[in-house]
Amino acid sequence: MRTVFLGTPEIALPTLRAMAHSAEYRPLAVFTQPPARRSRRGAAESSPVGAEAQQLGLPVHEVEKVSGGEALERLIELQPEVIVVVAFGQILKKAVLELPRHGCLNFHPSMLPKYRGAAPVQRAVLEGVVDSGLTIMRLVRKLDAGPILLQRPWRLEPAKNAEELLAEAGELGAPMMLEVLGRLEAGITPVEQDDSQASFAPPLEKSDGELHFADSAAGILNRIRAVQPWPKAESRLQTEDRGELRVLIHRAESADIAVPGTSGEVLAIDKRGIVVACGEGAVRLTELQLEGKPRKPARDVANGLRLKPGARFRS
Repeated sequence: MRTVFLGTPEIALPTLRAMAHSAEYRPLAVFTQPPARRSRRGAAESSPVGAEAQQLGLPVHEVEKVSGGEALERLIELQPEVIVVVAFGQILKKAVLELPRHGCLNFHPSMLPKYRGAAPVQRAVLEGVVDSGLTIMRLVRKLDAGPILLQRPWRLEPAKNAEELLAEAGELGAPMMLEVLGRLEAGITPVEQDDSQASFAPPLEKSDGELHFADSAAGILNRIRAVQPWPKAESRLQTEDRGELRVLIHRAESADIAVPGTSGEVLAIDKRGIVVACGEGAVRLTELQLEGKPRKPARDVANGLRLKPGARFRS
């Protein structure tokens, strides 16, 4: 089958590899977003998909817009029977959607029509969802509203953050895509989505990482999980000798402690981390990062700052 692959970030890599190693579905070409800076001081680098495709010996096209110009001309020349899309990062227009006879197939890590949009896993974690799903659908012009070709239930393990769950979703999605590709010639009965049941998952914003300790402990833990790897959870720690410090919180857990305290107050410091009072319950911060410093166990940060109970995190 003549296939073309469109994708950009890490979540797309398992499907790209699975197709590349398949005699039946090895892509004729890979289209991805243009090179970008991956760090503040670094030079522009190819996307994860672009770099992996080169390693796999596949022709790579790094394009700002696949639905027009030379990129579209090249795509038409390839005459794909199906286009596979995994987190490409561009809206596909009619000229691309209608080009392959089997259409454009997309992997989406939610149980559609729930969480249509760019951040389905992050938004689901933020809302405390545990039972979710994975979907292969055919793309249409309306956002994530195309007919469903295959769905599987998927548990968002509470011990995993969004970054870890996205990696897991990518691994689980690859065999699903190969299964759908294998059934295309025989025919798959698509299932139309019920738009009345749709919910939306817009991209995260920088402000989504701000912690408010007046929230419940459960809500704070979900937020810390949801905003990894970006924008990361952050708060301000008030110290006696160093003033107010910006702190990134990478990991935390629920803390069962009977000591009363006001929201944001450090209740205890133990070998597992820093226990902080919330509007309801308490959390134990276990991995922190001070601005300009490496990630460390929270206990080490507390020792370095000579932190004591009674210190306060400010929302």
